[in-house]
Amino acid sequence: MSADVDEATVAMEQTDGAGLLIDALARMPERAILDERALAEALGVTPRTVRRMVGRFELPPAVRLAGRSVWFAGRILAHIEAAAERAEREADRRAQKIRALSP
Repeated sequence: MSADVDEATVAMEQTDGAGLLIDALARMPERAILDERALAEALGVTPRTVRRMVGRFELPPAVRLAGRSVWFAGRILAHIEAAAERAEREADRRAQKIRALSP
Protein backbone atom coordinates (compact mmCIF):
# COMPACT_ATOMS: atom_id res chain seq x y z
CA MET A 1 0.00 0.00 0.00
CA SER A 2 1.22 3.50 -0.80
CA ALA A 3 1.67 6.30 1.72
CA ASP A 4 -1.46 7.98 0.31
CA VAL A 5 -3.56 4.89 1.02
CA ASP A 6 -2.10 4.65 4.54
CA GLU A 7 -2.97 8.32 5.09
CA ALA A 8 -6.54 7.67 3.98
CA THR A 9 -6.78 4.69 6.31
CA VAL A 10 -5.68 6.88 9.21
CA ALA A 11 -8.25 9.50 8.21
CA MET A 12 -10.89 6.78 8.02
CA GLU A 13 -10.16 5.68 11.57
CA GLN A 14 -10.63 9.24 12.80
CA THR A 15 -14.13 9.60 11.34
CA ASP A 16 -17.44 8.24 12.55
CA GLY A 17 -20.22 6.26 10.89
CA ALA A 18 -21.45 7.41 7.51
CA GLY A 19 -18.44 9.67 6.83
CA LEU A 20 -16.20 6.64 6.82
CA LEU A 21 -16.50 5.59 3.17
CA ILE A 22 -16.43 8.91 1.39
CA ASP A 23 -13.75 10.40 3.60
CA ALA A 24 -11.38 7.49 3.13
CA LEU A 25 -11.83 7.35 -0.64
CA ALA A 26 -11.97 11.11 -1.11
CA ARG A 27 -8.56 11.55 0.52
CA MET A 28 -6.93 9.13 -1.90
CA PRO A 29 -5.50 10.35 -5.19
CA GLU A 30 -7.98 9.81 -8.01
CA ARG A 31 -5.57 7.42 -9.72
CA ALA A 32 -4.82 5.40 -6.57
CA ILE A 33 -5.08 1.71 -7.38
CA LEU A 34 -6.72 -0.46 -4.74
CA ASP A 35 -6.77 -4.22 -4.72
CA GLU A 36 -9.71 -6.07 -3.22
CA ARG A 37 -8.21 -6.15 0.27
CA ALA A 38 -7.33 -2.44 0.27
CA LEU A 39 -10.78 -1.50 -1.04
CA ALA A 40 -12.45 -3.66 1.60
CA GLU A 41 -10.31 -1.97 4.26
CA ALA A 42 -11.23 1.50 2.98
CA LEU A 43 -14.92 0.58 3.01
CA GLY A 44 -14.75 -1.13 6.39
CA VAL A 45 -16.04 -4.42 4.97
CA THR A 46 -14.63 -7.84 4.08
CA PRO A 47 -13.25 -8.72 0.64
CA ARG A 48 -16.25 -11.02 0.19
CA THR A 49 -18.57 -8.07 0.77
CA VAL A 50 -16.68 -6.10 -1.89
CA ARG A 51 -17.38 -8.93 -4.36
CA ARG A 52 -21.06 -8.92 -3.35
CA MET A 53 -21.24 -5.14 -3.75
CA VAL A 54 -19.85 -5.46 -7.29
CA GLY A 55 -22.46 -8.14 -8.02
CA ARG A 56 -25.22 -5.80 -6.79
CA PHE A 57 -23.76 -2.95 -8.90
CA GLU A 58 -23.02 -0.91 -5.76
CA LEU A 59 -19.40 -0.76 -6.91
CA PRO A 60 -18.02 -0.69 -10.45
CA PRO A 61 -16.48 -3.86 -11.83
CA ALA A 62 -12.80 -4.40 -11.21
CA VAL A 63 -10.03 -4.27 -13.78
CA ARG A 64 -7.61 -7.20 -13.93
CA LEU A 65 -3.97 -6.26 -13.32
CA ALA A 66 -1.28 -8.89 -12.87
CA GLY A 67 -3.95 -11.46 -12.07
CA ARG A 68 -5.58 -9.33 -9.38
CA SER A 69 -8.81 -7.37 -9.30
CA VAL A 70 -8.12 -3.66 -8.86
CA TRP A 71 -10.11 -0.41 -8.79
CA PHE A 72 -9.19 3.26 -9.23
CA ALA A 73 -10.34 5.39 -6.28
CA GLY A 74 -11.68 8.07 -8.64
CA ARG A 75 -13.83 5.59 -10.56
CA ILE A 76 -15.33 4.26 -7.34
CA LEU A 77 -16.26 7.78 -6.25
CA ALA A 78 -17.69 8.59 -9.68
CA HIS A 79 -19.78 5.41 -9.56
CA ILE A 80 -21.15 6.31 -6.11
CA GLU A 81 -21.87 9.90 -7.18
CA ALA A 82 -23.74 8.69 -10.28
CA ALA A 83 -25.84 6.33 -8.14
CA ALA A 84 -26.68 9.20 -5.79
CA GLU A 85 -27.72 11.40 -8.74
CA ARG A 86 -29.95 8.62 -10.11
CA ALA A 87 -31.58 8.19 -6.69
CA GLU A 88 -32.17 11.94 -6.46
CA ARG A 89 -33.77 12.05 -9.92
CA GLU A 90 -35.99 9.08 -9.02
CA ALA A 91 -37.07 10.77 -5.76
CA ASP A 92 -37.89 13.97 -7.67
CA ARG A 93 -39.87 12.01 -10.25
CA ARG A 94 -41.89 10.27 -7.52
CA ALA A 95 -42.51 13.56 -5.71
CA GLN A 96 -43.81 15.13 -8.93
CA LYS A 97 -46.07 12.14 -9.49
CA ILE A 98 -47.47 12.43 -5.95
CA ARG A 99 -48.03 16.18 -6.37
CA ALA A 100 -49.86 15.56 -9.64
CA LEU A 101 -52.14 13.00 -7.98
CA SER A 102 -52.83 15.12 -4.88
CA PRO A 103 -55.99 17.29 -4.91
